[in-house]
Amino acid sequence: MAHRSRSHRHRQEGPCHFSLMSLSATRRLLLATAPLAALWLAVSWAAGWWG
Repeated sequence: MAHRSRSHRHRQEGPCHFSLMSLSATRRLLLATAPLAALWLAVSWAAGWWG
């Protein structure tokens, strides 16, 4: 569980500030579909669909 204190604040320009809304639509789509595509490829390869 992450620590939550009231005095703790992240800087907006810091490395821990990451917002999907700041990315372009195509980059957001790529970030969403890339893990799904990798998972599908791994499952299909393990199931022997390629040979």
